[in-house]
Amino acid sequence: MFQSTEVTGSSLSLWGHRAHASQSEHDSLVYHMSEDSGLGRATPHGAPPPPAWPDTSPPPPAPARCPPDSSPSDATEALMIMPVTSPPPPAPLWTSMVGLGPRLYKQPAAKSNRTIILNAVEYCVFPGVVNQANKHRVLEEVARSESKHFLILFRDAGCQYRAIYTFNPETEEVYKLYGTGPKMVNDRMFERFFKYNSGGKCFSQIHTKHLTVTIDAFTIHNSLWQGKRVNLPLKKDMTLVI
Repeated sequence: MFQSTEVTGSSLSLWGHRAHASQSEHDSLVYHMSEDSGLGRATPHGAPPPPAWPDTSPPPPAPARCPPDSSPSDATEALMIMPVTSPPPPAPLWTSMVGLGPRLYKQPAAKSNRTIILNAVEYCVFPGVVNQANKHRVLEEVARSESKHFLILFRDAGCQYRAIYTFNPETEEVYKLYGTGPKMVNDRMFERFFKYNSGGKCFSQIHTKHLTVTIDAFTIHNSLWQGKRVNLPLKKDMTLVI
């Protein structure tokens, strides 16, 4: 029994010696690894710590401080007195509806037929060389006039020129500018109305009873050429010729 116990104690002593040697070898291996690769390196006792990365974050805002001659309660009261800016109130609904109501009717401005009349006088009204003097005189009278709308008076449906008139669409007044015919023509004196076709260089009759800005020429009743004082028919009693 004594020998067995001694052997057992020697075994334990040998096992402890081997364990201590293994621990020393492990610590030596870890130290060499830390020296070579830098992995698992432990900071030796008393050595300075490794340098840290620079801190690039902005510094925290400094706390608000009261002036030397004021107290925290004064600063609180000053913040409460400061005006608070707010967006302007919306405009009333009626201001956005201005101009949406019914508008008064405005009659469009009448277009001028000056160019149409000049073309008609140049290419249709005065054919041939014998009418050159009359043509130039009419062109001069139209160029001198400040009117915007002109009318040509024909003797009859054959479109023989007699005179040229000015027409005011607003007052519906027709006055003679140059030629042979009445000084003024009213609504009861009209008989036929014509419009000039610039493409065909001719006049075509328009079947209407009233003078408008789309008309370029007209004729009067035959009785007015004869110089007789006759009662002209009313427009409502006249039949529309088609």
